[in-house]
Amino acid sequence: MMSRTLPLSDGATVRLIEAGRGEPLLLIHGVGMRAEAWEPQMAALSAHHHVIAVDMPGHGVSSPLPAAARLPDFVAWAAQLVEALELGPVNLVGHSMGALVAAGLVVERPDLVRRLALLNAVHRRSPEARAAVLARADEIARGEGDNEAPLIRWFGANQVAIRNKVAHWLEGIDPQGYATAYRAFAEGDSVYADRLAEIACPTLVLTGDGDRNSSAQMSHEMANVIPLGRALIVAGHRHMVNMTAPYIVNDALTNWLRWDETNMTPFDPRALRDAFGCFMTGVTVVTTTSEGVPLGFTANSFSSVSLDPPLLLVSIAKTSRNFGHFVNAGHFAINVLAESQKDVSGTFARPVEDRFASVKWSPGPAGSPVFSGVSAWFDCRLSQLVEAGDHAILIGEIKGFAASQEPGLGYYRGAYITPAQTAAQLPTGPDVMIAAIVEAWGEVLLVEDGQGGLALPEARVGREGVQAALTQLLRDIAPDAAPGEIYAVYDGAAPGRQHIAFRCPATSTDARQGRFVPLEPDHLKSVGDPATRSMLDRLAAESRLGNYGVYFGSHIEGQVTHKQGAEA
Repeated sequence: MMSRTLPLSDGATVRLIEAGRGEPLLLIHGVGMRAEAWEPQMAALSAHHHVIAVDMPGHGVSSPLPAAARLPDFVAWAAQLVEALELGPVNLVGHSMGALVAAGLVVERPDLVRRLALLNAVHRRSPEARAAVLARADEIARGEGDNEAPLIRWFGANQVAIRNKVAHWLEGIDPQGYATAYRAFAEGDSVYADRLAEIACPTLVLTGDGDRNSSAQMSHEMANVIPLGRALIVAGHRHMVNMTAPYIVNDALTNWLRWDETNMTPFDPRALRDAFGCFMTGVTVVTTTSEGVPLGFTANSFSSVSLDPPLLLVSIAKTSRNFGHFVNAGHFAINVLAESQKDVSGTFARPVEDRFASVKWSPGPAGSPVFSGVSAWFDCRLSQLVEAGDHAILIGEIKGFAASQEPGLGYYRGAYITPAQTAAQLPTGPDVMIAAIVEAWGEVLLVEDGQGGLALPEARVGREGVQAALTQLLRDIAPDAAPGEIYAVYDGAAPGRQHIAFRCPATSTDARQGRFVPLEPDHLKSVGDPATRSMLDRLAAESRLGNYGVYFGSHIEGQVTHKQGAEA
């Protein structure tokens, strides 16, 4: 990252932090902050964009505005800034006071902004809230009050490291610059409220569900007024959501940066895919032939439709390179994989030169490839093609099928499950341990390990299975937590023992056992088990970047991979 000072047309200067190349992305912080508040976003988004974080007037080392300045003066300052950058229209993100400035700029100068994101924005405060914030502005103008009250509102008693960093910024701010900005903020919630409908660019409105002053209701109201507005509410976080939940905010902003006037989605595709993954399914490979060449792809979007006539369906992405071949072939087969065929699933889910070289197959009654060793197969004539958004549904009339005694391969929350093998292990004694990485507000729940150190909460998997064991573990330690994704699978030091760690988001730091500690390396030194400490250190690093992998290996070595889903 590079820091520099930019002169404006009126002689004032603005301090910038810049990183990356590409389409410009401008970030404006809230009252009392500085450009460094955006470090998590700069680290994640500079890979594909020219990211510019600025010190607002009177903050950091940027020149202050006159003491009588109000929100329109800050908007005029932002217009000067964008023009001085000479980068053309920018993607603009504002937080809190910065969101008021950003919205005002789009209203006054729509030519300067491509897309707009409003984080923890205020909109038409209630009379009680307005009176409270104006009283706070009066205190600041008189040099009275302390910073503890806003820190409590923003963080509660959690996020100690981030809270201390923000406290340091508040202590070092220029008093006049702080008072001027806060007065503009206190009086600015309705200045442009009646003109939000004029905003024509794609707009994301995001806040935390624990932010009482920049509430979820305000975000929904703004998004409903802005023609291309979309609201996103982050559970379990408050006012500094870009710092306390960077992985969520970074994903949301990455998705927002893909929006345009003709291609918008109200949902984060990754989050939607993860939600679909909560439905436990089987795994299939769908096959056909095109000019005698076998083709296939992995899919879990398979379902029976009818017994009379015998019909089934599967969906295929229109972006798939196989889409045209499957539509034109007139026939396809469903191969329901056995739990020993995870490698087959992986082969047909990735671009591979010859996917069929590693499987034994033969033509089915309708002419499509059917595999050996599968749990079942169905060979079909294409009966109907149904358009369905970015996918198409292939409805097939079954012309032949077979079933075996091989147990099927399952798929759940981004990971394969092999129920028959798991069940076979249980009579000999449980050898699978699950660990819950319970995360809330940038902290993780740890318990005493009985040897003077700390550990993740763990439970042994019994006959009830992994899901039931994890659910019961969370009930015992942190009722607010929810079962999440697999984060690591590894063989332990004890022979025959396997460990599975799940990331489990929580909405509060209330715990029945143990205590929450900051997810930072310095606070994880008391974790006794080296494998667990290494895993948590990795999670701390990935949380800052918002880019997560899944570890496979042993307690000593392994590799981190990204999850591979089905093509359709």
